[in-house]
Amino acid sequence: MNFSIHQASHIGNRKHNQDRAAYAYGKDALLLVLADGMGGHLHGELAAGIAMQTFVESFAAQPHFDDPQAFLSQTMRLAHRRIMDLPKDMDHAFPGTTCVAALIQNGKMYWGHAGDSRLYLLRRGAVSARTLDHSMVQMWIKCGAIDAEEARNHPRRNQI
Repeated sequence: MNFSIHQASHIGNRKHNQDRAAYAYGKDALLLVLADGMGGHLHGELAAGIAMQTFVESFAAQPHFDDPQAFLSQTMRLAHRRIMDLPKDMDHAFPGTTCVAALIQNGKMYWGHAGDSRLYLLRRGAVSARTLDHSMVQMWIKCGAIDAEEARNHPRRNQI
């Protein structure tokens, strides 16, 4: 499998960069993971790091998967449990992160996500979204309460 990886991150107006990205590969599979620590929560970078570590460790333990979707789902749950097991008294706030992971194996891509980190497919010059945000605003769009233009400027657009 031939591939190249490029990544960029922008800290924005935050004190700490809470973005994390990782990849792992074996003979037949490539794992790509992105996590964005939730800026409204302290220690989002810690939660994002735990998500990265969980995916990379789980992939390294078995770099070929009979059920890629189950691997992604189980690993996402494991990362969530590890984050939830952090001490509860950390500055009276709880770390959080969004996450999107893609596994490419046997010429197919499988993905899973939590929150508003998105996966886009670039093919033949076209960009298509493969995930929908887990947000109240996205639910409102889906049920027709607001349209995409209203969502772009909605005051709750960044809440998941």
